[in-house]
Amino acid sequence: MARASHPSEWEMSGFNEIQNPPERYGVIDMPALRNFCGFPDHEQFAEQHRQWVQEAISKGKGQRESCWTESIAVGGIGFVEETKSRLGIMGIGRRIEEQETGLYVLREKFEPYSTALDHENGRLSLNNSYFWDILPADSVG
Repeated sequence: MARASHPSEWEMSGFNEIQNPPERYGVIDMPALRNFCGFPDHEQFAEQHRQWVQEAISKGKGQRESCWTESIAVGGIGFVEETKSRLGIMGIGRRIEEQETGLYVLREKFEPYSTALDHENGRLSLNNSYFWDILPADSVG
């Protein structure tokens, strides 16, 4: 898979949703985001957003930022807590973390692959494995 050189190359991305908000089922609360950033209309905000992204790319800041790409919600503490609460039972086990920037994020519980393998009765233990190259005697025919 080729690496994208610009966020617009990812079909399902925040960049594309900000530039071309869907009529239905948007993930971003565009009026709230525009208001937060101080823009009265979408056109002005979209233009400024394009400039911000281009400036970040030209300064070599085109890498993935984990607070945005590995989080369920990003924002102020009130927003993140409300998001977790609205998730109901699906919010259990998800944690709120403060970032160095003063933002808060809601994250999934992270368990490294190697940790899952190390558990004696873990999900990825040998007891829960099926080896494709070993066939039962009655399956050879």
